[in-house]
Amino acid sequence: MATIAPGILGLWRGDPVILASQSEGRAQLVANAGIPFEVIPADLDERSVDGVESLSPQEQAVRLASEKARHVSLRNPGRTVIGADQTLAIGTRILHKASSIGNALTQLRELAGRTHCLHSAVACTRDGATQFAFVASATIHMRSFSEPVLRAYANAMGDRLLQTVGCYEIEGLGAHLIERIEGDMFTIIGLPIFQLLAGFRHLGLIVEETS
Repeated sequence: MATIAPGILGLWRGDPVILASQSEGRAQLVANAGIPFEVIPADLDERSVDGVESLSPQEQAVRLASEKARHVSLRNPGRTVIGADQTLAIGTRILHKASSIGNALTQLRELAGRTHCLHSAVACTRDGATQFAFVASATIHMRSFSEPVLRAYANAMGDRLLQTVGCYEIEGLGAHLIERIEGDMFTIIGLPIFQLLAGFRHLGLIVEETS
């Protein structure tokens, strides 16, 4: 992957980072920002993380992002690992990724015409130690779409309904289901890139050019 050209924004220092996520959207955001990386999924059973269900939606996202980063980091010494997680809160309830197409349709019917919040957390870890972690939030207002619209969307998406929390891809066909958002697209996709780049600069992984 290409690095950021010196003299324009800065220069990447060190080895490629490891992105502990299978999300195509997150990978595309990292690539577009010119950060060299490779993907090594965390393969972590989120249900095995002690006490996570008792946390707030924001705290859950941070905890799971940190656990994913640490899990991959311990198997890849000396490497910088980025873990990410996202939770969806509708009222006081937290929705997880759908387990089936039927479950996805049920979730989308519940979201229709209502407002929910997405909390996207990122954790950067090296040799099992967290370098930085943060969470960013966005609010999504869904349209009151009809059952035929929902069915047409589900047929077009197929199994991709099961890949994202909320069962929609806002950067794709999911845009048809949304009325408006409060927050930035990067947070909704699942990787708040501005805060991530700031963290890299703080660690000295991106060096600003002075001339």
